[in-house]
Amino acid sequence: MSAQSGRLWETGAALDELVHRFTVGDDPTWDGHLVHWDCLGSAAHARTLARAELLSQAELDALLAGLADIDRRARAGDFAIPEALEDCHTAIEAALTKRCGQAGAKIHAGRSRNDQVATAMRLFMRHHALRWLDLLDAFVAAVTGRIRCDGHIAMPGYTHLRPAMPSRVGQWLHAIAEAGLEQMRAACDLLERLDACPLGTGAGFGVPLPLDRAHSAELLGFSRVQRSALDVQNSRGRLEKYFVRAAVDVAAVLEKMSCDLILFTAAEFGFFGLPEAMTTGSSIMPQKKNPDVLELLRGRSARLRARLFELEWVTGKLPSSYHRDLQLTKEPTIRIALELPELLEVATRVAAGFTINAERLAAAMGPELYATHAALELVQRGVPFREAYRRVAEEIKAGRFDDGAAERWRRSTERFDPAILAALEDERAAWRRETKRYRVRTAAAEAELLPGNH
Repeated sequence: MSAQSGRLWETGAALDELVHRFTVGDDPTWDGHLVHWDCLGSAAHARTLARAELLSQAELDALLAGLADIDRRARAGDFAIPEALEDCHTAIEAALTKRCGQAGAKIHAGRSRNDQVATAMRLFMRHHALRWLDLLDAFVAAVTGRIRCDGHIAMPGYTHLRPAMPSRVGQWLHAIAEAGLEQMRAACDLLERLDACPLGTGAGFGVPLPLDRAHSAELLGFSRVQRSALDVQNSRGRLEKYFVRAAVDVAAVLEKMSCDLILFTAAEFGFFGLPEAMTTGSSIMPQKKNPDVLELLRGRSARLRARLFELEWVTGKLPSSYHRDLQLTKEPTIRIALELPELLEVATRVAAGFTINAERLAAAMGPELYATHAALELVQRGVPFREAYRRVAEEIKAGRFDDGAAERWRRSTERFDPAILAALEDERAAWRRETKRYRVRTAAAEAELLPGNH
């Protein structure tokens, strides 16, 4: 089969090659990331065709062997998608037809590239959401490990970047851990939203063939079918936005941690430090130890937001059903999937490795930090809060403020609350349990549909 005759939509009419190049765009590049997932979807579809007696057992066996071979080649970097063939779906079908003959020409019965790409993207996003959960779990574990070791160390709390109230290193880290757990919760919700199989809905209006869509869903590890054929197309972009939104929110946690560490590792604060192995130097200033890792964590986390805006603008104006604009939802989604893991891995290493200067922290614990505590001690003795507030403010202004509240605060909170640490560990374990069913179904699907490739 020639590349020219391999286009799934071609009817023989003359083709303007400039327009063709424009419509193909960079799909061959991004579809390289979808070959494995399209092979899985195609293997499930072939089995469903055989179940409907639209493929013989011999044809099915040949197709499954061909798909497993294409998958192996793609993993080895040996499966190219020619521009003339446009996308992974066409390239895979062309390769199957070359290898399997008429069986390859039969596999597209009962599906469109519309539900084919929706299925591949759904599988791709599910895989990466599970990977994010593993990395988030490791990140939260690193942060809670630091709380366990260093959570008791006193630290100024700031509002408006001005000293506000006494705090501890553990309180600052606790906020990061809770935010990480919240993103684990969001990733689990993402998995639930993705857990509906779009395969078998064709171009968005159903397929007049006796295809058992529930069987396809089960083979691919989905708990249900996506009931509305039209909503399969309407959900393209919608689910990608939710996927990217989850990643952007994870990145926002890393961005805030990075901003804090950039500030608190500056010489003017000196509360924290970075090991020399995590810093970079200057080409002109021999003394410099720059926190480039933190600045790039901050910058690259911020850059992820642009992917979300791109999806919003591409999909926000579209009416129902399929439109070629949806081709443009793949790149930002795939970029996000590839970028977030490295950010999480680096942030986990930073969280585990930053150093603490307890002496600088202790020196920064000025008496004014305890003003609110002193006012609330008066409240406990029956003084109305507004009057207590004014008394303490006057004492500070007159230089008569008694910082005895400082010692009382230190005695009352000598260590980070172990009950909170236990709760953090329990919630981490709960989200790991929550994802187990997705992991089991996903692993079973891959082992069944592409045996020997994993």
